[in-house]
Amino acid sequence: MIIIVTRHTGAVEWLKEKGYDGAVTPHLTEEQIAGGNLYIGSLPIPMISTILEVGSRFFLLDLPAVAFTQRGQEMTPEEMDRAGARLVEVKKIEMVPVKIPAFLNQTKNS
Repeated sequence: MIIIVTRHTGAVEWLKEKGYDGAVTPHLTEEQIAGGNLYIGSLPIPMISTILEVGSRFFLLDLPAVAFTQRGQEMTPEEMDRAGARLVEVKKIEMVPVKIPAFLNQTKNS
């Protein structure tokens, strides 16, 4: 099953033009993640990691040339194309906790 995670109708239209049609949801929760699916959108890294861990695929909807003023705004499929819209498959994420050195935890007044 294809699950498109976006609140932008232009993104849904753009994906349909590229042959990706599926269930659309504006937000995704951990409870909605299941194996064997293809998720498409722009999600937090820990959520993408969960998607991969359960055996699903994730395509990041990337707009590398989007103008700062367009960020978060509704765009048409044509505007998305001009912004270099593309799908990038995320195949692996390795998250390793970082130990914060003690000197970074000190306040200025210490």
